[in-house]
Amino acid sequence: MPGKRVVILGGGFGGAAAARTLRKLLPAEHTVTLVDRQRRTYLCGSLPWLIVGERQPEKISRSLGALIQRGVAYAEAEIEGIDLSERRVALGNGALDFDYLVVATGAEYDWNAVPGARQAHSFYSLGTARSLRDALRSFRKGRIVIAVSRLPYKCPPAPYEAAMLLDALLAHRGVRSDVDIHVFTPEPAPLRITGPERSAQFKAYLASRGITVHNNESVKEIDPDGRQVRFQSGESIGFDLMVTVPVHRSAPFVRSAGLVNDSGWVPVDSATLATKHAGVYAVGDVTTVPMANGNPLPKAGVFAGAEGELVARNIAAEVMGGERSRFAGEGYCFVDHGKGKGALIRGSFLAAGQPQVELTAPSVQWRRRKEQFEADWRAWKV
Repeated sequence: MPGKRVVILGGGFGGAAAARTLRKLLPAEHTVTLVDRQRRTYLCGSLPWLIVGERQPEKISRSLGALIQRGVAYAEAEIEGIDLSERRVALGNGALDFDYLVVATGAEYDWNAVPGARQAHSFYSLGTARSLRDALRSFRKGRIVIAVSRLPYKCPPAPYEAAMLLDALLAHRGVRSDVDIHVFTPEPAPLRITGPERSAQFKAYLASRGITVHNNESVKEIDPDGRQVRFQSGESIGFDLMVTVPVHRSAPFVRSAGLVNDSGWVPVDSATLATKHAGVYAVGDVTTVPMANGNPLPKAGVFAGAEGELVARNIAAEVMGGERSRFAGEGYCFVDHGKGKGALIRGSFLAAGQPQVELTAPSVQWRRRKEQFEADWRAWKV
């Protein structure tokens, strides 16, 4: 009997975890191939540190080529299409047939969805983070606007984390009193997953640091020449430095394959991450997983990694025989506060009734834990 062919699309948290776990569990006659267009990947959660000069790119990256040493076949290629009926993935340099497929392609950015977004700064990719870091080197006075374009977006605490890191950076330079910091979000409250009380406390804490949060605001357009950002509500505000979280979407080849629903993301079984197509799974940011409150599970690397490992274990169980596992929806996310402290959002996000999630008080401990997480990621431990 020939070995099974497992193809994994995407080398982020979920794809890398699936590849590593499958290679440990499956005998050598079964092939595990990971496809990504970029050999080097960057830890998105560390990009806020990069913009304030606390990290360099080489310190927050790892090479997917290292997976070859672990027995994983790595294909550096553009993904052009997925044929679910023929069970084949078309690549820019060939094609791969599969018995099992794991879609871990994450979210891409639609810079054209908001007019003027391309001319604004951001920190959701290495290139935009570098550009923002350069702009901040000479910034001493004026208004900084950080605006989330649409929901959902990955790493929900990131805009607030960036605001607090900027607050700390400008205070260190002695120019904080000359700078206003505003954060705009479509959410009705910041970090609302933590509950109304904690969310209100967090908003008050940000206000105590001179960071004003504006809720229920989606970006309509950015005027880089007039230095104005306009919102769907009709409100507008001037800026001296504009930082945007771009509109997120799934990759075109995922949509054209018929994998997405009306949300634009891939619906999966919340317990197994299986799609409606036999042998086809999706993990991480490309998916939509409903929580009990009706909102989707946050797009975060920790969830993607756990989902990738679970899918790998279940594929191995199907191939080799064994007990299946179920995704519990437990996870966490760090929130750096700057000034050497951080906090943690943690809990059971798929709990019945409503998510059971807490936000810890800021401490030196949680900042150090985030630094350790970064080191573990680089060492392929997560």
